[in-house]
Amino acid sequence: MPKLFVIGAGGHARVIASLLPAAPEFVTTTPATEDERLGTVVMDNPGAEFYLGLGTNRDRMRVADKLRTLGARLPTCVAPNVFVARDAQLDAGTVLCPGSQIGSRAHIGFACIVNTLSSVDHDCLLGDYGQVTAGVTIAGTVKVGKNGFFGVKSAVIPNLTIGDDVVVMAGSLITKNVPDRAMMGGNPARLMRQL
Repeated sequence: MPKLFVIGAGGHARVIASLLPAAPEFVTTTPATEDERLGTVVMDNPGAEFYLGLGTNRDRMRVADKLRTLGARLPTCVAPNVFVARDAQLDAGTVLCPGSQIGSRAHIGFACIVNTLSSVDHDCLLGDYGQVTAGVTIAGTVKVGKNGFFGVKSAVIPNLTIGDDVVVMAGSLITKNVPDRAMMGGNPARLMRQL
């Protein structure tokens, strides 16, 4: 079995560790020490697997890109009671937490999180570095750009397009297309501010 590393030490890192078949080693860094520390760990552990235990999208994106540049192995982490359709696609570095569901022909991008009891339905695209927090429902044929964040118990109706860097506040219902860098909130959701 390869050596396992989880990058981070907070709640999301502990969730990932609980899903792995063996106890991992945790690697913590600061932006100032990140390049050297990650480079050393990757070079000293050929064949190791690295899991992204960073709950903040920007931090996960930064570290994921560095690890990919270093040639690190970034497998998916899928809880045992997750449903993933046979024809769904999961990109490297993605984490699917307990009870989540990924529908037919859905595509979950690089270094994403689909958290506990969340659903990404058929023919959806969740762009790279996206995060679907606990209890979120994204209905069929929704396209989400990069670095999207969906707060707890938010939902998206079918056939919409959501831009890059969008934040959907907890409990919000998205009923229309959303432009890039928007913070949406309410039911139905409205633009709270431009990011």
